Amino acid sequence: MNSLEETRAALQQALTREELFVTDEKVIPYGLQLVVTDNRYKTAVNIYNGKKGIRITVGGAASPLKDRVERIANDLVCSPATDGNPAGFEGVSDFDNRWIGSDESGKGDFFGPLVIAAVMVDAATAAALTASGVRDSKLLSDEKAKVLAQRIREICHGRFALVEITPAKYNVLYQRFRAEGKNLNHLLAWAHASAIEEVLTRTPCRFALVDKFADESLIRSRLFAKGREITLVQAPRAEKNIAVAAASILARERFLYWIELFRVQYKMDFPKGASAAVTDAARAFVQRYGKNCLHDVAKLHFKTADELY
Repeated sequence: MNSLEETRAALQQALTREELFVTDEKVIPYGLQLVVTDNRYKTAVNIYNGKKGIRITVGGAASPLKDRVERIANDLVCSPATDGNPAGFEGVSDFDNRWIGSDESGKGDFFGPLVIAAVMVDAATAAALTASGVRDSKLLSDEKAKVLAQRIREICHGRFALVEITPAKYNVLYQRFRAEGKNLNHLLAWAHASAIEEVLTRTPCRFALVDKFADESLIRSRLFAKGREITLVQAPRAEKNIAVAAASILARERFLYWIELFRVQYKMDFPKGASAAVTDAARAFVQRYGKNCLHDVAKLHFKTADELY
């Protein structure tokens, strides 16, 4: 955020989207204080200019409201970093406020595809995404993710890419990578690099950010093999960055699309994750369609598959 007023306006929009209300506002030293309510609890929110830039703090005793407001405030301030660069790029020199974020969905799900999305943003699109309520998809309901995905496609038109690896293709690739002495991280690196590469074919960009899952050289080597020179950063909890958050939403929406497609095609539900309910659904699927069809809907290297026989 660039100013107290811009931050206040963005916070107001975010609170309204969450059906929270500002009942009072006053000037405090170096900033503003808002009183926020959900019609049950109240909490004070301070927006001020600190030594590290615009800060938001939430006061009051612990309550469900305080937790919600802290999460909203954290989402608003997560993108800027202390040196002016977005989260994940702290300390990166010569940053030009154009960057790609990539994230995946389906990695921990027995059923469904692995989907990787990459999104390129600049200062203007990052601000528009933030104002639209874009944040880490894990904080969103399925329906909210679907709505925001459409907004992301509008804001970032021509600047995003999706790599969809259906279960059937995933199982083949996984076995191929294993035969080459490689593991799931190599497959993920290949998929992230493919999504980033597709964005780079459409628009130039010098920086990219990916959530940390392995040695970043795995991804960088894939990009450099195609002649791409890019500053690639892997950071824990990279979804705090608005570009990665946008990518996480696009990937999740596409994953949900496939789950719904399978539900209609096979006339049964496919639970997310890898739980007892997933194992039960897998057994029901095998009983109905046979184990040879399981590779079309599930990732067979999961322990869930071993529990079926």
